[in-house]
Amino acid sequence: MVLAITAAVAGCGEGSGGDAEEGSTPTTVRATTVPVPSTGGGTTVAPTSLTLRITDARLIVSEESDNGMRVLLPAGVTTASVTINGLPSPNRVVSVCQAQDLDRRFSGAACRTPANGEAVNVALGTVASGLEIGATGSAGAGGTVTLEEVTIRYAASSREVNVRLPQIASGDSGGRPTFGLSPASSDGTYRATFAWTVIQVFGGTNASGQLELLEGGNVAGQSPSGATQVQLNGKVATPGGNATIRVQNTGSAALVTPKLNVLLP
Repeated sequence: MVLAITAAVAGCGEGSGGDAEEGSTPTTVRATTVPVPSTGGGTTVAPTSLTLRITDARLIVSEESDNGMRVLLPAGVTTASVTINGLPSPNRVVSVCQAQDLDRRFSGAACRTPANGEAVNVALGTVASGLEIGATGSAGAGGTVTLEEVTIRYAASSREVNVRLPQIASGDSGGRPTFGLSPASSDGTYRATFAWTVIQVFGGTNASGQLELLEGGNVAGQSPSGATQVQLNGKVATPGGNATIRVQNTGSAALVTPKLNVLLP
C-alpha cells in the first residue's frame, strides 16, 4: 500500500506544474529571442577633422536688434573651436555663444568675449547645434565690426553647414562673406542656396543677391542675380584645390536675415 501511494504521488508530481522533486530532470523553457539592431558602422562615414573659414563678415553693433551670425554644424558634432581675427583690442563688443536655431537666439546660451586671435571652445552635442557671433554694446552703437576671418574647427561626416548672416548692406559697406572648408573634398562637388528678405520702402527698392564660386581667388562660376533667392551647384574644375563660395549684395537695398545652406567643395 505504501508503494502504491508513493507511485501515485510521484505520478501527480510529474504531470503538474509544480516544482520538480530533488534529483528529477527539470523541464527547459527556451527564451524568446528579440532581434537587436546592429551597432556596427554600416555605411556611416567616419567623422573628419574639418576647418571652416569665413571671411569679410560684417556685424552691426546694437543693443536691440538680432544682428548676430549663426552657424549650425552637422548633427553629431560635440564641440567646436572658434578663433576670430579682426576684433578690436580690448574686445568688449563681440561675443561667441552657443546656438540652437537659425531664426532666434538661444536664451540659455553660454557666451565668451574672446581676445583677437584667441581660440574659444563651444560645447555642442545635446546642448546646442552651432554657434553665434554677435556684437552688442552701447559704445559704438550703429557702427560695424568687420570679422576679417572666423575659423571654426570641428569633426563631422558631412560638409554641409547652415548659416544665418547679419544684414548685408548694399555697396562696399556690406562686405562679401566668403566660406571655405579644408581639407578639400575629393570630388569637388558643391551646392549652395542663398535666400533673404527685403523690406520695401517708399515704393520699393532694387534688391538682389548673388553666389560665386572662387577657385584660387578667381571667379570660376556664379549664379544669376535674384530678388529673394539664388542657387549655385556643380563640381570644381580642379578637385582638391582652394575653392570657396562667396555671397554678395548686388542691388541697392539691404538683404535682411540672409541665410545660406551650403555643401562646400
